[in-house]
Amino acid sequence: MTTIDEPIVVRALPGYEPTPSQRRKPGLARRRLRLVDEPKPQPAMPAEELPAELRDRIWQLLGQVLEAIDGRRPVGQLRPHFTRQAFAAVETRARGRAAPNRSRPLRLHFRQPADGVVEACGLVEIDARPRAVAARFELRERMRCTVFRVL
Repeated sequence: MTTIDEPIVVRALPGYEPTPSQRRKPGLARRRLRLVDEPKPQPAMPAEELPAELRDRIWQLLGQVLEAIDGRRPVGQLRPHFTRQAFAAVETRARGRAAPNRSRPLRLHFRQPADGVVEACGLVEIDARPRAVAARFELRERMRCTVFRVL
């Protein structure tokens, strides 16, 4: 064990906080925050108000994605319906997988949080196990999936 020959000395630090007169410059008014009402969110459109052909098209696309995940459909066929990021998620899920069981959609719920946007969530069966799915579609000149996740 080592011993210290010189004693340890602790000194107080000089004051480093500004004095009250230095904190505020004369002539400048103190800024105050004001409360602003947040805009009220528009209610989401219920699934009953979505056109039946749009709901059918999303069901069909989900079935095609499950076929691609199973390896029964080339993943490249889905590229026009997905953004780059969403397509990468599907492609990663389908990579190197030989499915002994067929995947199938079980339930799907729709919501339209804003004009031109449809969100879908539901339940699918992959490898005889239930899995949750979530997707977001933007409706511009055509329908494109911007987010797709299998949870």
